[in-house]
Amino acid sequence: MKKLVAALVLSMCFLASAVPYDFQGVTVNVDAWLGSGSNETLLVIDWNRIDLGVSTLHESHAFGYRWDGAKTEEQMLMEFDTAGIFDVQYTTYLLNITYNDGQETHSHIEPGSWNAASTSDPYARWGSWGDSEWDFNMGPMNEEYLVHGQFEGISAVMFFDPLPSYADDQLDIPIIPEPATMALMAIGICILKRK
Repeated sequence: MKKLVAALVLSMCFLASAVPYDFQGVTVNVDAWLGSGSNETLLVIDWNRIDLGVSTLHESHAFGYRWDGAKTEEQMLMEFDTAGIFDVQYTTYLLNITYNDGQETHSHIEPGSWNAASTSDPYARWGSWGDSEWDFNMGPMNEEYLVHGQFEGISAVMFFDPLPSYADDQLDIPIIPEPATMALMAIGICILKRK
């Protein structure tokens, strides 16, 4: 039981830099907020355990963004870059996003290879192009407009090289399980340890 408690405390320490925020009926760990206005979205970026190989600790990070009027995904990314929250390399398309979460630096190993999509369902399955519950971008980011209440997802993929064996090519929203789920998980672990 002491090991279980220690493991839960340790996992909470890794999430200490993010702040829990209720969005679309789930609690999400949000690393940073930017902007002001009556509209809000959560941008989820997933480097898919390929930026630092098997030593990568976190697969995805969420960033909150608020605005008024009409804003594109490209404008949002450039504002995060200007604010110094993360570094964006962008020409006419997204090359790379580099982010230091205080423990490690995340960056794609194959610049230019990203998929972007949006959803209002926090439990939507990312999947692959043509087989996803997320709405994959059909146009460039400067033509994709943000929608209040949606998750915007950007996920690292490999277009030119094979995906490393340790990689996970699915975008995962950093949702915090509600207390009842955490309690059931702890009970399950205790039961398994007794067997």
